[in-house]
Amino acid sequence: MTADAIFRADDLRLDLDAAKNEIAEKERRLDAFLEERKLDGVLLTETRNVFWATGGMANNQIVLNKDVGAASILYRKGGGRFLVCSQSEVDRLMDESLGAFGYRAAIYRWFDADAPARALAETGGGRIASDAPFPGTVTLHEDFKRLRYRFTDEEIDRYRKIAFRATDAVSSVCRTIRPGMNEYEIEALTARELRKRGMLPTVLLIGADERIYKYRHALAGGAELKRYAMINVVAESRGMPVAVTRLVHFGEMPDELRDAYERLARVNAAFQHAARAGAKASDVFERCKTWYADAGFEGEWRNHHQGGAIGYDDREYILTPDCAETFGDRQPFAFNPTAAGAKYEETILIIDGGVERLTRVEDWEDVVVEIDGERYAQAAPLVRNEGGTI
Repeated sequence: MTADAIFRADDLRLDLDAAKNEIAEKERRLDAFLEERKLDGVLLTETRNVFWATGGMANNQIVLNKDVGAASILYRKGGGRFLVCSQSEVDRLMDESLGAFGYRAAIYRWFDADAPARALAETGGGRIASDAPFPGTVTLHEDFKRLRYRFTDEEIDRYRKIAFRATDAVSSVCRTIRPGMNEYEIEALTARELRKRGMLPTVLLIGADERIYKYRHALAGGAELKRYAMINVVAESRGMPVAVTRLVHFGEMPDELRDAYERLARVNAAFQHAARAGAKASDVFERCKTWYADAGFEGEWRNHHQGGAIGYDDREYILTPDCAETFGDRQPFAFNPTAAGAKYEETILIIDGGVERLTRVEDWEDVVVEIDGERYAQAAPLVRNEGGTI
């Protein structure tokens, strides 16, 4: 199937039976969470949690730069499902997603300060936890998000498709841009390619030439592209973000830069090789210092975070010396080792005792590193001729 055919089909919307299977698994996890913490229900308002609990079907986000949405869903222990919101949100969410899954609406008036608490009480009362401040609830513990880490079969299938779309969009930009374009133009093109594939960019970094060497986070600043461009995105669909970085060089790459990429590939491969269920995040962080040093980048780990788990947040957690998380099976990760002028960023999935690279497309040259008999591929910079053709 061609990319165009994939993008014409709404292949990210689950069929009803698959969605019900996924939601049933989420509710089993919620029931166990509620039982362990002596809770009667959980109110979810953070967009990522609403997407997670509804199998990617319900979008409560109105203001795009806010984590908290304009409507909440309440799951009560044993299966009660409610949409708690003002009148402005209820019809869309019930018509297009939640009505098919047995949700009932608890509606409050947007202009009445006491109405949200009354609406929540009408669902049955009891001890309700919430992931955002809400009258009459207690704040969720940070460990709630761990319910999101292990992907279901349906989530893996959806995430593979999302990763393909994000990678294809960035690859298309790299094959389209030309010297003389400025960073704002490239930024707009990248956003367009993502949006037409149903993707929302949550991170959009565009760097050209010397700005790639100077800044680890090169927000578009208007510089004109001469020879070297970086496209760095995190883009999401159905609440599931994918991280991918690609670089393109016009004309022959300098030997020094090519050598830097070959050495940095060994660092990225080491991260991927270490990504196994049961690995401690803090241990992987400590080991990366040696990986950098062995590749000739002593101390470079200090200049940018190294990435970590991904899935329903741009990073569910980042590797640090005191990170208490343990890598899990069926959990995605995005590591992002950097050096001056060079960066790798791929999204991978721990599965079947190894890792699956999700951010790949055909007809793109890879740098392949072998560790203990395992091969790890990551995208090399795309080299195009000085006139802008491939």
